[in-house]
Amino acid sequence: MNVLLTSVGRRNYLIDYFKEAVSPYGGKVYAVNSHSNSPALYVADAMEIAPPIISQDYIPFLKQFCLENGIQLIVPLLDLELPVLAKEKEEFLELGIHVLVPSLDLALLSNDKFKTYQFLKENGFQTVPVFLSLDQFHSAKSAGLIDFPVVLKPRWGMGSVGVYVAENDEELTFYYKKLRKEVESSILKFESSQDFEGAILIMEKLSGEEYMLDIINDLDGNHQITVVNRKIFRKGGETEGAETIDKPELSELGLKIATLTKHPLVLDADVFVNEKGCFILEFNPRFSGGYPFSHLSGVQLPKALIRWVKREPFDPSEYLSPAFGTVSLKGISMISTNQKKTQRLDSIKGQTVL
Repeated sequence: MNVLLTSVGRRNYLIDYFKEAVSPYGGKVYAVNSHSNSPALYVADAMEIAPPIISQDYIPFLKQFCLENGIQLIVPLLDLELPVLAKEKEEFLELGIHVLVPSLDLALLSNDKFKTYQFLKENGFQTVPVFLSLDQFHSAKSAGLIDFPVVLKPRWGMGSVGVYVAENDEELTFYYKKLRKEVESSILKFESSQDFEGAILIMEKLSGEEYMLDIINDLDGNHQITVVNRKIFRKGGETEGAETIDKPELSELGLKIATLTKHPLVLDADVFVNEKGCFILEFNPRFSGGYPFSHLSGVQLPKALIRWVKREPFDPSEYLSPAFGTVSLKGISMISTNQKKTQRLDSIKGQTVL
């Protein structure tokens, strides 16, 4: 049972989790990324440098790489990649390769934060009103629908890239222009080209406690459990510490989302809770940067995934039972690149690849 993790970036912990999961089957964990400065590449059993996701060579590269290495499962880790692979899911399956992606509609919905907002609103979830231009914001502010501080973020964004907080009109105008330039000069420009005029979101900055939900289904979209992690502290826009807790109202929220999305395996959602209720900001149907907090609480999702892919009967509670009260912190580990060389890696050393 060989597994390929794509767009691995710095997520070396996921490589380790999957190594443990495939070990009983004598399997290996492969990794690819579009640039060589990806630390997680160098802890995989084998690695390769892939063409950029937006390249027409990307899908042929993946197919050939999987067939040459006997890979049966692809786990993508980047939002931008989900729609690309969702379009090709059936073709991979015909080759005996399972791709862990949602439906194309869900991939496109989750990547577009404005469409996510519309979906949440239409289905009765509490969420934060979103505005697509300075004019829309000022009109809403004049009507008393929103006030400072506000958050600006890319409509088609990833992680906490390009997220700013504006306390007044002067800061709003400055960050809006700055963010537009950042989007147009980064990999975000490809999805944002669908609507450059509406590529920046403006929303109210919420107060309250922040939570991450790992909403776990089986591969047929049947809900299994929602793991709730309360954010303890953040640094540079990324959650660095969290506590896994029992919070029934958020578990019920996860069940409601899962019933609508029918996603395979895992969807992470960001939620704010205050005296007015539970507000969902966004969700992504993939392994997220918050998954390690669930894993350290006792949730063994890679092991469950392998057994679901192989259609092996097992007791889900064996792998999907978190220990409430677990507090986890992210650390830093050093990784040497000296032991992993490939022909393609050597040929592009020093080049910048999106």
